[in-house]
Amino acid sequence: MHQAHELPPADRREHARIEVPLEVELDHPSIGRRRCRVRDVSENGLFLEFPDHQLLAGARLRVTPVAPSLIGHDHCPTVEIEVTRTAADGIGTRFASCTGAYLFSSFRQRRHSLAVGIDYFQVHLAAVITDADNRLLVVEDQGRWLFPGTFLVVGHTIEASINGMLEAEFGVELASVNSPIATATIDGGLAPEGATLALFHPCTIRGEASLQTRSRYKRLRWLAAKKDPSDLVFADPELRCLARQVLLP
Repeated sequence: MHQAHELPPADRREHARIEVPLEVELDHPSIGRRRCRVRDVSENGLFLEFPDHQLLAGARLRVTPVAPSLIGHDHCPTVEIEVTRTAADGIGTRFASCTGAYLFSSFRQRRHSLAVGIDYFQVHLAAVITDADNRLLVVEDQGRWLFPGTFLVVGHTIEASINGMLEAEFGVELASVNSPIATATIDGGLAPEGATLALFHPCTIRGEASLQTRSRYKRLRWLAAKKDPSDLVFADPELRCLARQVLLP
């Protein structure tokens, strides 16, 4: 009867790790503000690709995900992490609190739903929603305005993905969706496989839109037709131009 052999400590993982295309900004007195790439993320921490870092185990630093302003992202404010091990190509860290671990969970969930690895080039679907009075729906995400949207799940249709987002965020159904009126390509910065194609689809909905309890948006607003939306602070100038195009044809 063969005896089972334990894995050496370096190969033993308490939490499964998932590769994720994510760029973050680090903040620490010894390095100032520096951007680096996340190689993988687990339930309790991150491995950061950061050669020549000169950080020691036990050092605490703040980490903030870098997200494209055109599409917004799941809420994940700056959290604190602690260096647990160092390597030639980077540092292993753990979240300094359960709150930090929870906030980063959205990135792990998105990685699973996209089945990235089949196709690293991500597609984001923005819903440019108008009603019978030609009003335009915009949402507030971290203090700025943009169009509601979601990532296209591998194997799903555009209609199904947008409809799922509308039900989850606003409690309404998709009535119609048309071909994109605008597109944009967003590189992944230090994580090039995280590049995104953004598509802006004109849509109509069934029902009265209202923010659901677990919506990631802070509030929604209907912009009146034939009024310039320049008084709003948009997440990106291109979004303001697109809103103006819809409201002032």
